[in-house]
Amino acid sequence: MGYAQDMPENQGGKTIMFAPWPKSLDEDTRGHFGLDDCYLEMGDTKYDLVRKGRDLRREANIPASKKVKYIIKPATQLPSYEAEVIKLLLNAESLDISPDFNPPKGTPTVHSEMGELYLSLEGAVDTKAEKARLKKELEKTDLEITKAQERLANPAFTQKAPPNVLAEHQKRLFEWQTKREHILSALSALDGEST
Repeated sequence: MGYAQDMPENQGGKTIMFAPWPKSLDEDTRGHFGLDDCYLEMGDTKYDLVRKGRDLRREANIPASKKVKYIIKPATQLPSYEAEVIKLLLNAESLDISPDFNPPKGTPTVHSEMGELYLSLEGAVDTKAEKARLKKELEKTDLEITKAQERLANPAFTQKAPPNVLAEHQKRLFEWQTKREHILSALSALDGEST
């Protein structure tokens, strides 16, 4: 297709069949293609925003295939072509750019260098069913936290267990407590959405 004609041999060669794994571009190659660090930083920043936006969707238990509405309150001016790329990567129905957006209480939000991204739950979530699912998940999480705390409070266990086993149980306890905070946050968001 002609894409590799001016690529150096050590960066892909002439055919993908024999090409080595991609490497980071060196300074000369980046200069040849006009790739400044600012473009790489912008790509990383966009990737971070998209990852966080997808996490919002996952936390709200919205399937990746379902189109949802996002609103962004940009930190700086966001060109429309950049917004289109972000919308596409988020698989969003729409991405509204609103510097003066005042979100309703409980709207799921993430912060990034590009600004604040909001996920509109309106029409995307069956609030009753999601609350029931989250409450069930909260009960399970509380049970796991209690089990981990009891085990770590048991002197017979803590004195005999190797340090790596103790560290693993402490890590597990921390992960369950973090999950509990996320569930409570999601419940709070749903309570704010239904009011």
